[in-house]
Amino acid sequence: MPKVPNSRRPGRAAVNALRALLEQHNHIVQEVDGQNDFGEDLLVTFTEDGEVTGDLVKIQVKGGRSWRRADGYAVPVGDHGSTWADGNIPVLCVVHDPDTDSLYWANATKQLRSARRNGEALKTIIVSPDPELDDESIADFVAEVRRYLSRYRGNRIIQAQLGEMAGVEFGPSDIVRHHVNVYGEDLIFWQRRGEGFATLLHSDLDWHPEHFGPEHFYPDGRPGLLSGTPVVAGTILNAGEASWLAACFDAARWAREPIADDPPLQTNDDARDNYVARRVEHRLRVEPGALPRSLQKLRNEAVNDPDLAAIAAELESDATVSAEALSKPWDEMSEKSRRLVTFYLVKEVHVGSPSLPIDKQFQIEWRHSQSTGEYGFNARVGQPSTHMSSHRERVSAYRLRPGDRIYWLSRYGNERGREVSAVWDSEDNPGTVCVRFDQLTLADTFWPGERFVRKVSANRG
Repeated sequence: MPKVPNSRRPGRAAVNALRALLEQHNHIVQEVDGQNDFGEDLLVTFTEDGEVTGDLVKIQVKGGRSWRRADGYAVPVGDHGSTWADGNIPVLCVVHDPDTDSLYWANATKQLRSARRNGEALKTIIVSPDPELDDESIADFVAEVRRYLSRYRGNRIIQAQLGEMAGVEFGPSDIVRHHVNVYGEDLIFWQRRGEGFATLLHSDLDWHPEHFGPEHFYPDGRPGLLSGTPVVAGTILNAGEASWLAACFDAARWAREPIADDPPLQTNDDARDNYVARRVEHRLRVEPGALPRSLQKLRNEAVNDPDLAAIAAELESDATVSAEALSKPWDEMSEKSRRLVTFYLVKEVHVGSPSLPIDKQFQIEWRHSQSTGEYGFNARVGQPSTHMSSHRERVSAYRLRPGDRIYWLSRYGNERGREVSAVWDSEDNPGTVCVRFDQLTLADTFWPGERFVRKVSANRG
């Protein structure tokens, strides 16, 4: 007589448990015949309010103790990698733990595609032990899977492919536009509905998000221009890229308006963290003395604030991290050292409505602030000179330091020397730099791209 394999019982119990749960909540389950099982055990069609939807998903079901791992469960991919990742219907993995009679799930298609984007080939699908798939969580499970399935319909297919390429997930109401530059590099414009700024994703920047508003278009030293060498946020673009991005941003103006009937948009945590990191990096570059001043201010505050002292002690517990934070430039620091430097410099980040421009939405309260007042463009008379000679060098405003001798052109083109008396990070126009000359109240704000001619001093050679 033929024998029934021992593995059949836990596998059968797993299929029965998942099927019972789904059917109890009125979803339609079709079991795949064992002879036609090539990595999927169930076909599930979701329903809503008793009506059949067009949302169909495949599920690979595993049962038994052998799928346990120290941090959850794992399902081997085997030779199903390409079909699970590239099929027309997404595949989920569900594990049944017989000791607790509990079900857990993971999106196999999503994990495989994410790994492929990072140049990896997954051998197992990781299934988290939290949350459990049960009567209480099944509504959330169905909603999440259906949101993922919506990417496979109509225009959402293209949007889903762009999201997978860039490693992000676009919402159904997001505005997404794609551009390929002359070098074959991909750019994606992304506007979340109701958010007061947009996001640029660029393949040449490893898809690191650049969040920007109209105030961040500042080619040739002034905002709002699209000529010369365009700069958007911290990214240098060519003229074609900048024109495309400006057109996308202008066309999506309506989408930045708050939505009256929709639930409030959540704060974009990635945008907040990236914005703060950029401001910290900029301040370190513009004001070399900002870090020691802020550190001294922190030490003074911690004397009477035990909670602050405890946080400082924890962040400074690694001597290597602390040494790196005080000795290396920002772009060479580890993430832990950057976190410590940010703690030294930033006292608090005040977060406003998501509909505000990014510079207004995230207001940084510096631990040691610049007490000098700021000056607007209306105060400027003339412009920096760029006339070169053997004893001059051309530098950006960021590289100016107190004591530098620079040259200025009057409105009539007459040149005269001025001495830099102070340089600081602008608060009114974040990302720019304020420069004061000749120990007077003569000062202005300068943008990326603006150049000065500076006298070459003996110690610079």
